[in-house]
Amino acid sequence: CRCRVLDGRFFLCGPHIEVRQVRWHPGSRTDSLLLVLTSENFLRLYETGSNEPQLQQVWPLGRQPTAALSSGPRLPFLVGLGDTAVDFDFAPPVPSENEDPNGGASSRMDSSAIIWPVLVLRGNGEVYSVTSPVTADSCSSEKPILHGPLFMYPPADDNYGVDACSILCLQCVPPVVVIATCSATLYHCVLLTGAEDDEDNHDKRSSWSQYGSTYNLHTPDVALYVFESVELELGLALDDDDDTYTCPIYLHHDSGTVSRYFCTHDTGVHMMSLPFIVHLEEFSRSHDDSPPLELLNQSSSAEYLICTRTSSSSPLSPILGLAITSPPPALITLLTSGEVVSLNLMSVPLLLPPSTTVLNNGKEELYSPLKVLLKEPFDVHIKKFLKHNVSQPILKLGLNADPSPQECMELVSRTTQLFREEYFQRHDRVREEIERRVRTLQTLKQHQLQELELMEQEKIKLKQRAEQLAEKYEDTKDKQEELTKRWNSGCRIRRKGNCTWDRLI
Repeated sequence: CRCRVLDGRFFLCGPHIEVRQVRWHPGSRTDSLLLVLTSENFLRLYETGSNEPQLQQVWPLGRQPTAALSSGPRLPFLVGLGDTAVDFDFAPPVPSENEDPNGGASSRMDSSAIIWPVLVLRGNGEVYSVTSPVTADSCSSEKPILHGPLFMYPPADDNYGVDACSILCLQCVPPVVVIATCSATLYHCVLLTGAEDDEDNHDKRSSWSQYGSTYNLHTPDVALYVFESVELELGLALDDDDDTYTCPIYLHHDSGTVSRYFCTHDTGVHMMSLPFIVHLEEFSRSHDDSPPLELLNQSSSAEYLICTRTSSSSPLSPILGLAITSPPPALITLLTSGEVVSLNLMSVPLLLPPSTTVLNNGKEELYSPLKVLLKEPFDVHIKKFLKHNVSQPILKLGLNADPSPQECMELVSRTTQLFREEYFQRHDRVREEIERRVRTLQTLKQHQLQELELMEQEKIKLKQRAEQLAEKYEDTKDKQEELTKRWNSGCRIRRKGNCTWDRLI
């Protein structure tokens, strides 16, 4: 383990500057490029391969926030209005396009350079895309290109919330972008190429470069299509005051699969499963224009894994860190109390595999009871019954937490009721399904045994019939040989001319 100071002089000279997000740049061949988002609306790229990290590039993301006029806490105007960047993530790579000095893009593609677009989220919910080639030359004069804000469809009056706090881009095809708000709402969006006929909005866009700004704002060629929204439960909500509680939501990738990610906040950890991604990738590879029913019907599910707050009166105990290890996949969480919680993800219900009807393309008709029974694997059938809507998280309260007897009683009552409704009833239903399957299989077994007995009897009859046919065949063969001998003898006598055919017969 190594610890290095990142641009210590810069941050010491600017005590008001805060680090909003830090991510490793995936386009680095040596995995040593670090991209840092600061509260000044800048992205700073560092090379950490040497003993002392070196600043390579600085990418402006907009106007630099200024301090407020009041004598109270210094909250910049742009921060209060949500016009500054709060988070970023990398989109899938695209080949770089060489542009003409006059501003026109040439059709010649540079296959040796790959650009990783950076999706930047502002506090007001707007998403921008930053593209810039990553080169070893720290004095490169090529400025980053800022596209945005990206259009979001269908349009919403509140721009899908004005308290955005985190963004995550799942590296699937097509990419799925997750936007989190402080009100515990998650928006799942599909990143696609924008409509070509949207010329009116294209003409209305202006560029900051014409005003002499240090960065260029261009019209984006991609758009976000909101697929669904999910609301998270912040705490166990043992009282009515928790309904208005808000806090920042931080999103984390799952290195094992793109169909799952994690959310950390002041009240614990959530795990989000997105089963529609599997069907979305299959639909993108197919030539069928109509989306499958699984893509339209399957919604995402949220699992409350760790809870650190039971009510509004409980002290906050936010999650300080989260990491995913593999194999085997495990979730490691660092709490404010210094405790480390490890959760085996193998025990967490995973996404259901595609059913056999999808594999058969739905062309085979189920006309027999056996095919109706076995139309999907039995384990998949059981997992559907075991999938619960509400989960019981691991309770990890802070060191200063002192719940009252009433809260403890409510917590026990809630847990008991949850186990009765979401666990015991489903296990009873699973037991009934297993017993039903056993009875059905026993009936099928008896039917097959009867068929085997009938087939054995038929086998004996066929064997006796074959023996009779073999005896008849032998008699017929002997008689044919006798007739053949008599015919040959008659032919020899006839050639000598000593008798006629009538005498021989």
